[in-house]
Amino acid sequence: MQRHITASGEQIDLFPQISLASEKGMQATCDFVANIVRYCESQSWTDHIFTYLFYPLGEGLPSMNTHGYLFDHSPVMQGAYRRFVRAKYGTEEALREAWGEPDITFETVMVPLDEEWQGARAKTEHWVEEHELRKYRDYFLCNRELFLRWYRAIIHAANSAKTDRPVTFGIDMCKQPLMGWQICLAFNGTGPGADFPDILAAGGSIDIAEIIDEPGLDFLVTPADYTARAMGYELEPEGIADSLRLRGKCIMIENDCRTFVPGMEDDTQGAFRDLEECRAGILRNAAWSLTRGGLDYWCVPGGAYYTDQGIHDYAITPTARILNAAHNWPHVETEHAVAMVIDDGACIHEDGTSGYQNLAIMWQRVLGLAHCGIPYRLYLLSDLLHDNMPDYRCYLFPNLYKLDEDRLALLQRKIFRDGRMAIFGPSTGIIDGNALSAEWASRLLGVEMELVRKHAPRRVMIGGNHPVAAALPAATVYGDSLPYGPILVPKRGAVEAGGAIELGTATLFWQLNRTGLFLADRCTHSLAWSVAMPLPGNLLRELARAGGCHVWDDDDDVVMASDTIAALHAVKPGPRTLKLPTPRTVWDLFSGEKLGDSLTEIQMTVTPPHTRVFYFGDENPYA
Repeated sequence: MQRHITASGEQIDLFPQISLASEKGMQATCDFVANIVRYCESQSWTDHIFTYLFYPLGEGLPSMNTHGYLFDHSPVMQGAYRRFVRAKYGTEEALREAWGEPDITFETVMVPLDEEWQGARAKTEHWVEEHELRKYRDYFLCNRELFLRWYRAIIHAANSAKTDRPVTFGIDMCKQPLMGWQICLAFNGTGPGADFPDILAAGGSIDIAEIIDEPGLDFLVTPADYTARAMGYELEPEGIADSLRLRGKCIMIENDCRTFVPGMEDDTQGAFRDLEECRAGILRNAAWSLTRGGLDYWCVPGGAYYTDQGIHDYAITPTARILNAAHNWPHVETEHAVAMVIDDGACIHEDGTSGYQNLAIMWQRVLGLAHCGIPYRLYLLSDLLHDNMPDYRCYLFPNLYKLDEDRLALLQRKIFRDGRMAIFGPSTGIIDGNALSAEWASRLLGVEMELVRKHAPRRVMIGGNHPVAAALPAATVYGDSLPYGPILVPKRGAVEAGGAIELGTATLFWQLNRTGLFLADRCTHSLAWSVAMPLPGNLLRELARAGGCHVWDDDDDVVMASDTIAALHAVKPGPRTLKLPTPRTVWDLFSGEKLGDSLTEIQMTVTPPHTRVFYFGDENPYA
């Protein structure tokens, strides 16, 4: 079992869970999974089973990590960590040099203490060089190997027990869209904020392409992000849906949104408070699946959220009509979307905390991407290696810390073409895998950058007469009070010298007065860089527009769209116009009414909460 020990020798009372390092525990789990599948496959009712779902405790992460404890000190993990370190370094001389500990031996290697990590990282900045915090980052990499081994074994066990019939298998794991999740704060209002451990790194859920590529894993089944379920937000699964679709696999979302049903978690964050919110919310959630090629299912794991008959009559029944017909509708991707590309191996270049990723990935999605008036997608950086990776007009790279020749060539081949827009976050190219520098950011951006070995809160004041800045409200300021560093900024005069245009100035600390946001037209493509995150929705919209991306909505509403289905979810009353990329025949999926042929826009009046879903095609979608 997992074990966590403090510096004082106290053993923390944890919820019992098998250590990722336990061979015996892994085999017992595989036997358990295989026995259940084998039993079900032998029954007369087996044809009623279309899928097997594996829901591990911690949902793909060690529960000790989700409670804020970083290191597993069980004997089996101590042994696994020693074996990993021995295999990685080969000799004790190499280990001593890497860790900076002249007396360490393979036999004296120990899983670190949380307090030891806290003291060590207090002496570094957020982004670290290869020689810094090595023993702690080695623990994360050790857990990655254990994570891959554990879930591969479960996938193989389940599939080996199935009979020769079409039945699928899915697991609740790989929560990459939640990189930076401060789960104790989110659920309980307890624990640290920015200093909270990176739970994906601690649990080995790092660079997951290998495991979602694994034959026999047909889909991920995850809840929706609990942060953003209320009216006005966009639904998003905890699993990486678009990366799965790229592989011919699928996401299945637990559509377990809470409602006003008394005593059934009716006061939890985002619970639908009346029938109007139920209809708007359930329609919004269905629209996510319809436009992103996923599946959602109503479920009641913690309460009878849908037991009220009014919910069935007013919200579920009309939505069910849409879902029942949807299997006849093609999913055709649109290029007019913003694709946020996440490097889910980037945590290895950080200090093990969640603060930056929480801003740049979680809140960037919730606050910016979902309200830019353009649909968005979420991909892994490794997805760019796939030949069938769709093309989009705009890309956002929030955590592309590492750059080298291979990665630069990949960007040039897949992104920097056809006039597309690429937006880069504040520490793009800050490391080459070994040393921190401004070299790779300068090469990528075409603007000479400088690395300032300081940390600071970051904000940007937008201004100037460029169309991107001119379209935004006066004195638009974005950023956050979280201090992090080191800081990459353009050198003085470098923006103009590099053929770029300043869109905003940086507010960092007293001794630094530099550009905080710039835009550059590089002929084959355009690029933008920002010193602060998250980017607001209206700024994203204008940058995407500058890259030739169609803007569907100018009012910061939630827009979900493919090339065949679009939806608008809004909480502000008044007239709206949903603009279409090309003329098309439009049907209202809620009423079934044909709105017209060759339409380029859809006019509507919003009475919040409001969700409208539309189908594009000549044939009646319900025929």
